[in-house]
Amino acid sequence: MNVTLPIASYWQKVLHPELARLTEPLQGWFFTIQSNGDLAVSLPALVLVGLTVGLLTGFFGVGGGFLMTPWLNVFFNVPYNVAVGTDLTQMVGTATMANLRQGGAGYVDFKLGFLLFGGSIFGVEIGARLVELLKAGGGFVVGGLRITVLQTVMTLVYGLLMGWIASLVFKEARAALRKEHQGATPVAMAAPVAGRLRTIHLRPLVSLPVSGVEAISLWVILGVGFFSGLLTGLLGVSGSFIRMPALIYVLGVPTVVSIGTNLFELLLTSLYGTLTHSVKGNVELVLVIILLAAGALGSQAGAALQRKFAHPRLQLAFAGVMFFTIGLMLLKLFR
Repeated sequence: MNVTLPIASYWQKVLHPELARLTEPLQGWFFTIQSNGDLAVSLPALVLVGLTVGLLTGFFGVGGGFLMTPWLNVFFNVPYNVAVGTDLTQMVGTATMANLRQGGAGYVDFKLGFLLFGGSIFGVEIGARLVELLKAGGGFVVGGLRITVLQTVMTLVYGLLMGWIASLVFKEARAALRKEHQGATPVAMAAPVAGRLRTIHLRPLVSLPVSGVEAISLWVILGVGFFSGLLTGLLGVSGSFIRMPALIYVLGVPTVVSIGTNLFELLLTSLYGTLTHSVKGNVELVLVIILLAAGALGSQAGAALQRKFAHPRLQLAFAGVMFFTIGLMLLKLFR
């Protein structure tokens, strides 16, 4: 069963006008480009991708969602700008559910969350406008193949970041396996950076009573929010893989407060990201509904499995999936 994606079809024709002049349908991974250039994708494959990404996110906590945008492009030929806007929009639903699960635990520093959002809103907007610039950048011909600027830049940026994350996951898993083999107990990381940054008295200074931070420069907080927001607006990712370590090891926020504050700030950022990408015509609601429903089920299953089967070898497998995805992205770029 196939589903036609009107927004993705429109941008596909704009970015690749030759696709609107096909003499017969063109088959891809899990999609069909029809004779008029419309994009039809496999509904079962979409559900499977949503379940898989949700499962990985629920199991590993971070990183699974990073696969959604490139998989939409690689497997379903959804243009990167639509994949980014769609992923951000379905993220509103997942962030809302995560905040509801957090409930009244009281581990949210709302003051810090709003200050982070003050930086994120500029980062998200700049990221979204960069997508627009890339979208308008046209394309070029390499070896007889026409490649768009959007496809090229997003493949490179995603490939570099995913390679970095996969390398970190791989190293962490290998270290855990060595410690397990030696019978050693993992040692918790220290947070020396936080102590040094608290000595930076670049005014204005703010206090964060809930986080136990007496005084820290507002510019440090805004910088963390801006950088994570930039990644959200440009790539459609949550930015948690940057924001969470920054909250703990840069701002010195206790882990239990960081989790709730990160989820709260993610909800604000994804709401704004959805708004700005919707205005720019980058959100495919059909995809949002399918991926949100499938992802929610997958996330619940992943969280349940994590409590029973968590093991460093599974982290190695996850790193392998990310490296494999990078290979598929490069393959798609030059085929």
